[in-house]
Amino acid sequence: MKNGRRTIITGLAVGFGLASMIFYESLMQGMGAHMIESTTGSWMGDAQIHRNGFMDTKRIDLTVNQPDSVFSRLREDSTVYACTARILSPASIASSTELKPVTLIGVDRETDTKVTMLEAAVIAGSYLSPDSMDLIIGRKLANDLNVQPGDVIVVTVAQKDSGLTRNMFLVSGICSFGNDDLDRYTAFVNLSTAGRMLGIPVDVHEIAVRFCRDRTGTDEFLNFTREFSVFGNSALGWPDLAPQVNTMISMVNASMAATALILFGLVVFGIVNSLFMSVYERMYEFGIMKALGTRPGTISIMIILEAFWIAVISTLIGSAIGLLIILITSKTGISFGEIEFSGVVFNKPIFPLLRFSRIWIYPFFTLILTTASGIYPGIHAGRLNPSEAIRKSL
Repeated sequence: MKNGRRTIITGLAVGFGLASMIFYESLMQGMGAHMIESTTGSWMGDAQIHRNGFMDTKRIDLTVNQPDSVFSRLREDSTVYACTARILSPASIASSTELKPVTLIGVDRETDTKVTMLEAAVIAGSYLSPDSMDLIIGRKLANDLNVQPGDVIVVTVAQKDSGLTRNMFLVSGICSFGNDDLDRYTAFVNLSTAGRMLGIPVDVHEIAVRFCRDRTGTDEFLNFTREFSVFGNSALGWPDLAPQVNTMISMVNASMAATALILFGLVVFGIVNSLFMSVYERMYEFGIMKALGTRPGTISIMIILEAFWIAVISTLIGSAIGLLIILITSKTGISFGEIEFSGVVFNKPIFPLLRFSRIWIYPFFTLILTTASGIYPGIHAGRLNPSEAIRKSL
């Protein structure tokens, strides 16, 4: 181009736009991974197995059929890292001053640590010991009940085949997940203790599963669901257990597509405008070239090549800047404070996640669209009338 300053500004504008898209894509991928890990890693697990109908009714008698066979098959599955059994029941919990409704969850203290973050979430007191009187409650529930580790509370539940039963427990620990449901409406006891209280000493309501990888693909979830939805049980992956998270990730992907569309549109209009200005500045040159017999196609190719080299340089600059920002922030993380949205807790830094299977799209389309932006100005320059071009330039 004749005006070098405009060329540099145009190239840098395209490059910085590309860098921002690459970084934004990685940040959104990191946020999606954080949402999945926050949902599955804290308590839910990657998948769960229940008796058919339990998720809809939460009936105490709907326990997992043939749990021993299910556990045996899970241990033989190479994609399964760990699994743990749970018992769930509505209950009431009373301190000396307050009475609150909760969900009582019996956990296997040995296997639960490989699937959930319950042990790591304990902020006061200690994790469950083999003592049948131990109980862990959430931070908000502890505040509501005005209790602390070492205090005694009473838990009341309805047994499977009879009336109510009450047990005294010692608050061994207070946990904080950052999730309101877990921190305010949940109490954890040993699995065997919950089984005895409910009259189901050898049964379980739920089997939570953790896969070897952080996130399995759709096909793997379908295979798991098909393989373990047997014996009258149903197996569900986290997309079905937490559809709001799946919806949020889909919305993030849609917003990325919309943002990319807007950016590429601005790139096209910016390059077209810059090239048209270049054409009008060199109208005299093109008029002379046409008068000397230069083919229109040759002039058009000149303009397209200018757009191509702007695209190449801009793509290299933008990719380098974007990758550098990702490299830095992937080590430091980006903190958004402590917020909860649709059950997803953002209380840790978000680390941009570089996935070349998605990142390559932005440099590729920047290169293609920036080059294609030169086609229309190139055709216009090739069709200039020599005499009119020379006369207008004078």
